[in-house]
Amino acid sequence: MPNAGMNRSRHVSRREFVAAGGAVGVAGLAGCAGGGDSTPDGATTGETESDAPFRNKTLRLSTWSGANATVFEEEIKPVYEERTGGTLEIVPGWSQILAKIRSAPPDNPPYDLTVVGDRQHYIGLQSDLWEPVDYGNLENGDVIKPEIQREDPISVPLAYGVMCYAYDNAAVDWQPDTWADLTTEAEDVALPGSYWTNSMQMAAIVSDAQPFDDELYSAEGHDAIFETLKSIDTAKFYTGAQDMWTAIDQGVATMGQYFFAYSLKKSQTESTDIGLHVPERTTGYIDDYHVVRGTDRKAMAEDFLDFMLSTEMQSTFAESFNMGVVNPDAEYPEATRENVPLSNEALKDVSFLEWADVSEYASELNEQFKQLKANV
Repeated sequence: MPNAGMNRSRHVSRREFVAAGGAVGVAGLAGCAGGGDSTPDGATTGETESDAPFRNKTLRLSTWSGANATVFEEEIKPVYEERTGGTLEIVPGWSQILAKIRSAPPDNPPYDLTVVGDRQHYIGLQSDLWEPVDYGNLENGDVIKPEIQREDPISVPLAYGVMCYAYDNAAVDWQPDTWADLTTEAEDVALPGSYWTNSMQMAAIVSDAQPFDDELYSAEGHDAIFETLKSIDTAKFYTGAQDMWTAIDQGVATMGQYFFAYSLKKSQTESTDIGLHVPERTTGYIDDYHVVRGTDRKAMAEDFLDFMLSTEMQSTFAESFNMGVVNPDAEYPEATRENVPLSNEALKDVSFLEWADVSEYASELNEQFKQLKANV
Protein backbone atom coordinates (compact mmCIF):
# COMPACT_ATOMS: atom_id res chain seq x y z
CA MET A 1 0.00 0.00 0.00
CA PRO A 2 1.28 3.52 -0.68
CA ASN A 3 2.81 5.22 2.32
CA ALA A 4 0.30 7.28 4.27
CA GLY A 5 2.65 10.24 4.02
CA MET A 6 2.88 10.22 0.23
CA ASN A 7 2.85 13.80 -1.06
CA ARG A 8 1.34 15.38 -4.12
CA SER A 9 4.56 15.25 -6.13
CA ARG A 10 4.40 11.44 -6.03
CA HIS A 11 0.74 11.29 -7.00
CA VAL A 12 -0.20 10.62 -10.62
CA SER A 13 -3.68 11.94 -11.30
CA ARG A 14 -6.19 10.19 -13.54
CA ARG A 15 -5.77 12.91 -16.17
CA GLU A 16 -1.97 12.52 -16.18
CA PHE A 17 -2.26 8.75 -16.27
CA VAL A 18 -4.65 8.71 -19.22
CA ALA A 19 -2.49 11.22 -21.09
CA ALA A 20 0.46 8.91 -20.62
CA GLY A 21 -1.29 6.04 -22.31
CA GLY A 22 -4.41 4.95 -20.43
CA ALA A 23 -5.08 2.28 -17.89
CA VAL A 24 -3.06 -0.89 -18.19
CA GLY A 25 -5.19 -3.94 -18.92
CA VAL A 26 -4.67 -6.76 -16.46
CA ALA A 27 -4.85 -10.39 -17.44
CA GLY A 28 -7.14 -11.63 -14.69
CA LEU A 29 -7.23 -14.85 -12.78
CA ALA A 30 -10.49 -16.43 -11.62
CA GLY A 31 -11.41 -14.88 -8.29
CA CYS A 32 -13.10 -18.02 -7.02
CA ALA A 33 -11.89 -20.75 -9.35
CA GLY A 34 -11.27 -24.25 -8.01
CA GLY A 35 -11.53 -27.90 -8.79
CA GLY A 36 -14.05 -30.36 -7.40
CA ASP A 37 -14.03 -31.20 -3.70
CA SER A 38 -11.93 -34.35 -3.33
CA THR A 39 -12.99 -37.40 -1.38
CA PRO A 40 -10.41 -39.47 0.55
CA ASP A 41 -9.99 -41.85 -2.40
CA GLY A 42 -9.23 -38.96 -4.75
CA ALA A 43 -12.61 -38.91 -6.49
CA THR A 44 -14.51 -35.65 -6.75
CA THR A 45 -17.94 -34.91 -5.39
CA GLY A 46 -18.97 -33.12 -8.57
CA GLU A 47 -19.53 -29.86 -6.67
CA THR A 48 -16.86 -27.25 -7.45
CA GLU A 49 -15.65 -24.69 -4.95
CA SER A 50 -17.04 -21.93 -7.16
CA ASP A 51 -20.61 -23.26 -6.81
CA ALA A 52 -20.89 -21.58 -3.40
CA PRO A 53 -17.49 -20.16 -2.50
CA PHE A 54 -18.74 -17.90 0.30
CA ARG A 55 -21.50 -19.94 1.85
CA ASN A 56 -22.52 -18.67 5.32
CA LYS A 57 -20.31 -15.57 4.99
CA THR A 58 -21.52 -11.95 4.96
CA LEU A 59 -20.08 -9.07 2.93
CA ARG A 60 -20.95 -5.64 4.34
CA LEU A 61 -21.26 -3.19 1.46
CA SER A 62 -21.51 0.55 2.15
CA THR A 63 -23.03 2.50 -0.72
CA TRP A 64 -24.97 5.72 -1.33
CA SER A 65 -28.44 6.07 0.17
CA GLY A 66 -31.62 6.39 -1.83
CA ALA A 67 -32.10 5.02 -5.34
CA ASN A 68 -28.52 3.76 -5.50
CA ALA A 69 -28.93 1.57 -2.41
CA THR A 70 -32.31 0.37 -3.68
CA VAL A 71 -30.71 -0.93 -6.88
CA PHE A 72 -28.15 -2.90 -4.87
CA GLU A 73 -30.81 -4.23 -2.51
CA GLU A 74 -33.37 -5.26 -5.11
CA GLU A 75 -31.37 -6.06 -8.25
CA ILE A 76 -27.81 -6.97 -7.23
CA LYS A 77 -28.13 -8.66 -3.83
CA PRO A 78 -30.43 -11.57 -4.86
CA VAL A 79 -28.27 -12.51 -7.83
CA TYR A 80 -25.01 -12.38 -5.91
CA GLU A 81 -26.36 -14.38 -2.98
CA GLU A 82 -27.73 -17.06 -5.29
CA ARG A 83 -24.38 -17.26 -7.05
CA THR A 84 -22.14 -17.45 -3.99
CA GLY A 85 -24.23 -18.81 -1.14
CA GLY A 86 -23.14 -15.83 0.94
CA THR A 87 -25.01 -12.79 2.23
CA LEU A 88 -24.68 -9.24 0.90
CA GLU A 89 -25.55 -6.70 3.60
CA ILE A 90 -26.28 -3.25 2.14
CA VAL A 91 -25.35 -0.31 4.40
CA PRO A 92 -26.73 2.95 2.91
CA GLY A 93 -25.17 6.29 3.76
CA TRP A 94 -23.71 9.57 2.52
CA SER A 95 -21.58 10.99 5.32
CA GLN A 96 -19.18 9.91 8.04
CA ILE A 97 -17.89 6.94 6.04
CA LEU A 98 -14.23 7.70 6.80
CA ALA A 99 -14.97 8.74 10.38
CA LYS A 100 -16.69 5.43 11.09
CA ILE A 101 -13.73 3.49 9.69
CA ARG A 102 -11.23 5.53 11.73
CA SER A 103 -13.17 5.11 14.96
CA ALA A 104 -13.51 1.33 14.60
CA PRO A 105 -10.86 -1.12 15.78
CA PRO A 106 -8.27 -1.71 13.02
CA ASP A 107 -9.23 -5.38 12.79
CA ASN A 108 -13.01 -4.82 12.96
CA PRO A 109 -14.08 -2.18 10.40
CA PRO A 110 -17.75 -1.17 10.04
CA TYR A 111 -17.79 -2.32 6.40
CA ASP A 112 -15.81 -4.70 4.24
CA LEU A 113 -16.29 -2.72 1.05
CA THR A 114 -17.31 0.92 0.63
CA VAL A 115 -18.03 3.45 -2.06
CA VAL A 116 -16.29 6.83 -1.82
CA GLY A 117 -15.67 9.83 -4.03
CA ASP A 118 -12.29 11.20 -5.07
CA ARG A 119 -11.82 13.34 -1.96
CA GLN A 120 -12.47 10.42 0.40
CA HIS A 121 -10.27 8.18 -1.76
CA TYR A 122 -7.36 10.58 -1.33
CA ILE A 123 -7.86 11.21 2.39
CA GLY A 124 -8.34 7.50 3.07
CA LEU A 125 -5.16 6.77 1.16
CA GLN A 126 -3.22 9.20 3.34
CA SER A 127 -4.72 7.59 6.47
CA ASP A 128 -4.00 4.02 5.35
CA LEU A 129 -7.69 3.07 5.39
CA TRP A 130 -7.73 0.98 2.19
CA GLU A 131 -6.58 -2.53 1.38
CA PRO A 132 -5.28 -2.51 -2.22
CA VAL A 133 -7.41 -4.52 -4.62
CA ASP A 134 -5.46 -7.30 -6.33
CA TYR A 135 -6.48 -6.92 -9.97
CA GLY A 136 -4.92 -10.30 -10.66
CA ASN A 137 -7.93 -11.77 -8.86
CA LEU A 138 -10.40 -10.05 -11.19
CA GLU A 139 -11.30 -11.84 -14.41
CA ASN A 140 -13.00 -8.62 -15.55
CA GLY A 141 -10.35 -6.25 -14.24
CA ASP A 142 -9.26 -5.16 -17.71
CA VAL A 143 -12.66 -4.01 -19.01
CA ILE A 144 -12.74 -0.60 -17.28
CA LYS A 145 -12.86 2.42 -19.58
CA PRO A 146 -9.44 4.17 -19.46
CA GLU A 147 -10.94 7.60 -18.65
CA ILE A 148 -12.51 6.09 -15.52
CA GLN A 149 -9.63 3.91 -14.32
CA ARG A 150 -7.12 5.11 -11.73
CA GLU A 151 -3.40 4.69 -12.14
CA ASP A 152 -3.15 2.80 -8.85
CA PRO A 153 -4.66 -0.59 -7.88
CA ILE A 154 -6.22 0.68 -4.67
CA SER A 155 -9.87 0.58 -5.73
CA VAL A 156 -12.31 -0.49 -8.44
CA PRO A 157 -14.65 2.01 -10.15
CA LEU A 158 -18.05 0.55 -11.00
CA ALA A 159 -20.14 3.46 -12.26
CA TYR A 160 -20.11 7.20 -12.89
CA GLY A 161 -22.59 10.03 -13.10
CA VAL A 162 -22.78 13.49 -14.65
CA MET A 163 -24.42 16.75 -13.62
CA CYS A 164 -27.23 18.32 -15.55
CA TYR A 165 -29.61 21.25 -15.71
CA ALA A 166 -32.78 20.41 -13.80
CA TYR A 167 -35.45 23.07 -14.38
CA ASP A 168 -39.11 23.97 -14.14
CA ASN A 169 -40.39 23.80 -17.71
CA ALA A 170 -43.19 26.24 -16.91
CA ALA A 171 -40.75 28.87 -15.62
CA VAL A 172 -38.02 28.59 -18.26
CA ASP A 173 -38.80 29.75 -21.80
CA TRP A 174 -35.43 28.89 -23.34
CA GLN A 175 -33.54 25.64 -23.93
CA PRO A 176 -30.35 25.16 -21.89
CA ASP A 177 -27.31 24.14 -23.90
CA THR A 178 -23.88 24.70 -22.32
CA TRP A 179 -23.15 25.64 -18.72
CA ALA A 180 -22.17 29.09 -20.02
CA ASP A 181 -25.91 29.76 -20.41
CA LEU A 182 -26.02 30.19 -16.64
CA THR A 183 -24.10 33.45 -17.06
CA THR A 184 -26.26 34.83 -19.88
CA GLU A 185 -29.79 33.37 -20.01
CA ALA A 186 -30.54 31.84 -16.62
CA GLU A 187 -32.42 33.53 -13.79
CA ASP A 188 -32.85 32.41 -10.18
CA VAL A 189 -30.41 29.51 -10.21
CA ALA A 190 -29.84 26.99 -7.39
CA LEU A 191 -26.20 25.89 -7.23
CA PRO A 192 -24.55 23.18 -5.09
CA GLY A 193 -23.45 24.75 -1.83
CA SER A 194 -22.56 21.97 0.58
CA TYR A 195 -19.79 20.49 -1.56
CA TRP A 196 -18.06 23.47 -3.14
CA THR A 197 -16.12 21.63 -5.83
CA ASN A 198 -19.30 20.83 -7.80
CA SER A 199 -20.03 24.52 -8.42
CA MET A 200 -16.38 25.37 -8.94
CA GLN A 201 -15.80 22.61 -11.49
CA MET A 202 -18.77 23.88 -13.48
CA ALA A 203 -17.47 27.47 -13.32
CA ALA A 204 -14.01 26.31 -14.43
CA ILE A 205 -15.57 24.77 -17.54
CA VAL A 206 -17.48 28.01 -18.26
CA SER A 207 -14.43 30.20 -17.79
CA ASP A 208 -12.09 30.21 -20.78
CA ALA A 209 -9.11 31.51 -18.83
CA GLN A 210 -7.49 28.06 -19.11
CA PRO A 211 -8.34 24.87 -21.02
CA PHE A 212 -11.35 22.88 -19.79
CA ASP A 213 -11.24 22.66 -15.96
CA ASP A 214 -7.57 23.54 -15.45
CA GLU A 215 -8.48 26.74 -13.56
CA LEU A 216 -9.38 24.60 -10.55
CA TYR A 217 -5.91 23.09 -10.34
CA SER A 218 -3.78 26.23 -10.49
CA ALA A 219 -3.72 29.25 -8.19
CA GLU A 220 -3.75 31.53 -11.24
CA GLY A 221 -7.13 30.21 -12.34
CA HIS A 222 -9.09 30.60 -9.11
CA ASP A 223 -10.04 34.25 -9.59
CA ALA A 224 -11.62 33.38 -12.95
CA ILE A 225 -13.73 30.68 -11.28
CA PHE A 226 -15.11 33.05 -8.65
CA GLU A 227 -15.76 35.80 -11.18
CA THR A 228 -17.75 33.29 -13.23
CA LEU A 229 -19.79 32.23 -10.21
CA LYS A 230 -20.50 35.86 -9.32
CA SER A 231 -21.87 36.45 -12.82
CA ILE A 232 -24.62 33.83 -12.34
CA ASP A 233 -28.00 35.01 -11.06
CA THR A 234 -27.93 32.66 -8.08
CA ALA A 235 -31.11 32.44 -6.01
CA LYS A 236 -29.49 30.15 -3.47
CA PHE A 237 -26.71 27.68 -2.79
CA TYR A 238 -28.59 24.56 -1.78
CA THR A 239 -27.45 22.26 1.02
CA GLY A 240 -29.02 19.04 -0.21
CA ALA A 241 -31.09 17.64 -3.03
CA GLN A 242 -34.42 18.24 -1.31
CA ASP A 243 -33.40 21.84 -0.65
CA MET A 244 -32.96 22.36 -4.40
CA TRP A 245 -36.21 20.61 -5.35
CA THR A 246 -38.13 22.63 -2.76
CA ALA A 247 -36.66 25.86 -4.10
CA ILE A 248 -37.79 24.96 -7.63
CA ASP A 249 -41.22 23.77 -6.47
CA GLN A 250 -41.81 26.97 -4.49
CA GLY A 251 -40.61 29.26 -7.27
CA VAL A 252 -37.54 30.46 -5.39
CA ALA A 253 -35.39 29.00 -8.17
CA THR A 254 -36.23 28.19 -11.77
CA MET A 255 -33.40 25.70 -12.26
CA GLY A 256 -30.53 23.95 -10.55
CA GLN A 257 -27.30 22.09 -11.17
CA TYR A 258 -27.69 18.48 -10.02
CA PHE A 259 -26.89 14.84 -10.85
CA PHE A 260 -28.67 13.47 -13.92
CA ALA A 261 -29.48 9.97 -12.60
CA TYR A 262 -31.08 11.30 -9.42
CA SER A 263 -32.79 14.15 -11.28
CA LEU A 264 -34.36 11.71 -13.73
CA LYS A 265 -35.68 9.58 -10.87
CA LYS A 266 -37.11 12.69 -9.23
CA SER A 267 -38.69 14.01 -12.44
CA GLN A 268 -40.57 10.75 -12.86
CA THR A 269 -42.31 11.17 -9.51
CA GLU A 270 -42.77 14.95 -9.27
CA SER A 271 -45.95 16.87 -10.03
CA THR A 272 -43.80 19.75 -11.30
CA ASP A 273 -42.88 19.41 -14.99
CA ILE A 274 -39.11 19.03 -14.66
CA GLY A 275 -36.89 19.46 -17.70
CA LEU A 276 -33.40 17.94 -17.83
CA HIS A 277 -30.35 18.66 -19.97
CA VAL A 278 -26.76 17.39 -19.76
CA PRO A 279 -24.28 19.80 -21.41
CA GLU A 280 -21.72 18.18 -23.69
CA ARG A 281 -18.93 19.46 -21.44
CA THR A 282 -20.00 18.85 -17.87
CA THR A 283 -18.92 17.74 -14.43
CA GLY A 284 -19.12 14.22 -13.10
CA TYR A 285 -18.28 11.84 -10.30
CA ILE A 286 -17.03 8.26 -10.11
CA ASP A 287 -18.31 5.63 -7.70
CA ASP A 288 -15.08 4.02 -6.56
CA TYR A 289 -15.29 0.95 -4.32
CA HIS A 290 -12.59 0.29 -1.74
CA VAL A 291 -11.78 -2.75 0.37
CA VAL A 292 -11.59 -1.44 3.94
CA ARG A 293 -8.46 -2.01 5.99
CA GLY A 294 -8.72 -4.76 8.57
CA THR A 295 -11.50 -6.73 6.88
CA ASP A 296 -11.25 -10.52 6.85
CA ARG A 297 -13.49 -10.58 3.76
CA LYS A 298 -10.99 -9.30 1.18
CA ALA A 299 -11.39 -12.33 -1.08
CA MET A 300 -15.18 -12.02 -0.92
CA ALA A 301 -14.95 -8.28 -1.64
CA GLU A 302 -12.77 -8.85 -4.70
CA ASP A 303 -15.11 -11.57 -5.91
CA PHE A 304 -18.05 -9.17 -5.57
CA LEU A 305 -16.19 -6.44 -7.48
CA ASP A 306 -15.38 -8.87 -10.27
CA PHE A 307 -19.03 -9.93 -10.35
CA MET A 308 -20.08 -6.27 -10.62
CA LEU A 309 -17.68 -5.66 -13.52
CA SER A 310 -19.29 -8.40 -15.60
CA THR A 311 -21.30 -7.28 -18.62
CA GLU A 312 -24.46 -8.81 -17.17
CA MET A 313 -24.32 -6.98 -13.85
CA GLN A 314 -23.07 -3.72 -15.35
CA SER A 315 -26.09 -3.85 -17.68
CA THR A 316 -28.39 -4.65 -14.75
CA PHE A 317 -27.09 -1.66 -12.82
CA ALA A 318 -27.34 0.63 -15.86
CA GLU A 319 -30.87 -0.51 -16.67
CA SER A 320 -32.00 0.08 -13.09
CA PHE A 321 -30.34 3.45 -12.52
CA ASN A 322 -29.39 6.01 -15.19
CA MET A 323 -25.67 6.20 -14.56
CA GLY A 324 -22.83 5.30 -16.86
CA VAL A 325 -20.96 2.10 -16.05
CA VAL A 326 -17.33 1.21 -16.64
CA ASN A 327 -17.76 -1.89 -18.83
CA PRO A 328 -18.02 -0.70 -22.48
CA ASP A 329 -20.15 -3.73 -23.44
CA ALA A 330 -22.97 -2.90 -21.02
CA GLU A 331 -26.44 -2.14 -22.34
CA TYR A 332 -28.31 1.04 -21.39
CA PRO A 333 -31.87 2.37 -21.33
CA GLU A 334 -32.77 5.02 -23.88
CA ALA A 335 -32.61 7.94 -21.42
CA THR A 336 -29.01 7.10 -20.54
CA ARG A 337 -27.95 6.63 -24.15
CA GLU A 338 -29.40 10.03 -25.01
CA ASN A 339 -27.95 11.98 -22.11
CA VAL A 340 -24.90 10.38 -20.52
CA PRO A 341 -21.43 10.30 -22.15
CA LEU A 342 -20.73 6.62 -22.67
CA SER A 343 -17.71 6.28 -24.94
CA ASN A 344 -14.20 6.78 -23.68
CA GLU A 345 -13.82 9.66 -26.15
CA ALA A 346 -16.97 11.42 -24.87
CA LEU A 347 -15.77 11.03 -21.29
CA LYS A 348 -12.84 13.33 -22.06
CA ASP A 349 -15.38 16.18 -21.88
CA VAL A 350 -16.38 15.30 -18.30
CA SER A 351 -14.61 17.02 -15.42
CA PHE A 352 -13.96 14.32 -12.81
CA LEU A 353 -12.51 15.76 -9.63
CA GLU A 354 -8.83 15.11 -8.91
CA TRP A 355 -8.64 15.88 -5.21
CA ALA A 356 -4.92 15.16 -4.99
CA ASP A 357 -4.34 18.05 -7.40
CA VAL A 358 -6.58 20.53 -5.59
CA SER A 359 -5.93 19.53 -1.96
CA GLU A 360 -3.21 22.14 -1.39
CA TYR A 361 -5.71 24.90 -2.25
CA ALA A 362 -8.72 23.36 -0.52
CA SER A 363 -8.81 25.42 2.69
CA GLU A 364 -8.43 28.73 0.89
CA LEU A 365 -10.99 27.85 -1.79
CA ASN A 366 -13.46 26.68 0.85
CA GLU A 367 -13.18 29.99 2.70
CA GLN A 368 -13.67 32.00 -0.49
CA PHE A 369 -16.67 29.87 -1.37
CA LYS A 370 -18.21 30.49 2.06
CA GLN A 371 -17.87 34.23 1.51
CA LEU A 372 -19.52 33.89 -1.89
CA LYS A 373 -22.48 32.02 -0.39
CA ALA A 374 -22.85 34.60 2.37
CA ASN A 375 -23.45 37.30 -0.23
CA VAL A 376 -26.37 35.50 -1.92
